[in-house]
Amino acid sequence: MTYRFETTMPLRHTDSFGGTPFVHGGVLLALTEIALDAYDREAGVPSHREVLRFQSHSEVRYRSPLRWDDAAIVRLRCAEVQPGRLLFECEVAAASDGRVVAQFKHRYAYVNASTGRPETPDDWDAVVAAIQGYEPSPPGPLSPAGGEGEQEGRA
Repeated sequence: MTYRFETTMPLRHTDSFGGTPFVHGGVLLALTEIALDAYDREAGVPSHREVLRFQSHSEVRYRSPLRWDDAAIVRLRCAEVQPGRLLFECEVAAASDGRVVAQFKHRYAYVNASTGRPETPDDWDAVVAAIQGYEPSPPGPLSPAGGEGEQEGRA
C-alpha cells in the first residue's frame, strides 16, 4: 500500500495500557485524527464550518504494542471518495524501528452542523480535486456530487 502522507508524532502521553509502558489504543486512534487535520492542510482539502466531516465508522487491527517513550509514525491515504463520504486508510508505526503498530480504516460522512443530517458540501468538487491531486493513485470511485461517472447503485 502506498502512502504519500506521513507525519511523526512524539508520544508525551502517560495514558498507558493497564499500567504498562504501552500506549492505549484510544491514543493511537486520536493520533490518526490529528494526522488527518495535517493531511487536509498538506493536500489543500477545503475546511468547512457548517457542513463538517464526522467519523462514522472505524476498524482497527492492532499488530504490535507501542511504548509511550517512543514516537509514532502516522501514514494516511484516502482510499475511497463518494459524494459526501470518504474512506481513509491509516497506519501507525513505531519510530524506533519502523514496525507497524496498528492499521485503521476510518469512514467519514459530511454532516450539516445545524441539522445533524448528512449533507454533501457545496464545494464537494474542490474536496475531490484536492484529494485526487494529492494522492499518488486516485482513490476510487471519484465523482462529483450528482456528476457524471457516478457508479450505478452508489450514492
